[in-house]
Amino acid sequence: MPVLSPFRGLCYDVRLRSDLDRLIAPPYDVISEEGRARLAARHPNNIVHLDLPRARPGEDPYRAAADLLKAWIGGRILVRDASPAFYACEQRYRAPTGEEATRRGFFARLHLEEFGSGSVVPHEKTFDRPRADRERLLAATRAHLSAVFLLHPDPGAEVTRLMERALASGIFEQARDDEGTSIRVGRLEGAAAESLARRLADAWVLIADGHHRYESALAYHETRRAQGRDDAGFVLAFLCSLEDPGLRIFPIHRLVHSLPGFDAGRLRGLLEKTFSLTRVGDPEALRAALAARRGRPGVFGLALGGEAGFLLAQWREGAGLERPEMATIPEFLRRLDGVLLHRLILEGMLGISAEAQARQTHLDYVKDDREWFARVREEGLDLGVLMNPTRIEQVIDVSRSGYRLPQKSTYFYPKVPSGLVLDPLDP
Repeated sequence: MPVLSPFRGLCYDVRLRSDLDRLIAPPYDVISEEGRARLAARHPNNIVHLDLPRARPGEDPYRAAADLLKAWIGGRILVRDASPAFYACEQRYRAPTGEEATRRGFFARLHLEEFGSGSVVPHEKTFDRPRADRERLLAATRAHLSAVFLLHPDPGAEVTRLMERALASGIFEQARDDEGTSIRVGRLEGAAAESLARRLADAWVLIADGHHRYESALAYHETRRAQGRDDAGFVLAFLCSLEDPGLRIFPIHRLVHSLPGFDAGRLRGLLEKTFSLTRVGDPEALRAALAARRGRPGVFGLALGGEAGFLLAQWREGAGLERPEMATIPEFLRRLDGVLLHRLILEGMLGISAEAQARQTHLDYVKDDREWFARVREEGLDLGVLMNPTRIEQVIDVSRSGYRLPQKSTYFYPKVPSGLVLDPLDP
């Protein structure tokens, strides 16, 4: 069972909270260099200075972040909350698809455990470089600066009602992010906090976002234990109900580039053996065709380097399953878009090995389909792949069976902003 505890959050001082819009930031892994520069210039105390640190030549950015955190605490930019609490958080947002929705969850301290116990379940594979980056930042700052995003079952909506009551009883913080999302934070303490922990005591939790942060926290915990110090056994978590009506998953699209000797005609010939290909002339038609086939396995929008227009690729069910790339894939995983794309096309047809995919060799990922269309038009890429979203039922089935989806298979929305609450390792 997951062990959740209330904690004394480290938050922006009350005198700064009227300016919280300018202090919070998206999670580090969705911030571009241009976005980081904009956030850093917005306010000298924006959380991005800590969570995505930069340093002058010759300086260690992780050490610089640790020194800055110490200075902010000393200068009461950040202050420790007076008593332990869970922190309820509500996000009212407009999705990229246009509809308005509200999602609620809460921040908690989650005690770390190795994967495989069944209580904390990952759903995606991770990349080596960001995992090492987060571990170095954690080791230097000794603080969890942003939260791992977890999903939990709440079939009776009891946890959701606790969140609603906490937010109705008083607002601790509020802000609006760059996407126009309205954010409200309230505290749960005392009997309400005990009730919340009790309701989730027999549950399991699924990592939606933050696999790198969780794995880096585990690695740092093990390092400290090897040194005889058991002082890093938890991680900052944001938990949301699987049944929350405001939970959304959007796709993450692929861009393939710089392949030696890439030949669009050869790839098209290989695709035709496994997929039905239909020529599509413009972006809106491709979007519509892809959306109309949502729920069917192995449907992709493709842009081949050097060729005008687009292709709608529809997997001929069962085709290619005999290939060696699919030999080790369990039967129930063989109909997932991410598996079909990464195994049949990226590995089998383009020769990008699983190890190279883990290093992001020849691969870029984009969440906005407008950016995808712009880049395939302007950059001369080898292949662009427009995806349909993975369904939450698929994520649960795969994860609870002990398997993981390929990297970047899901884009949970909205993101949980950094800067609302931090959790230091030290008292």
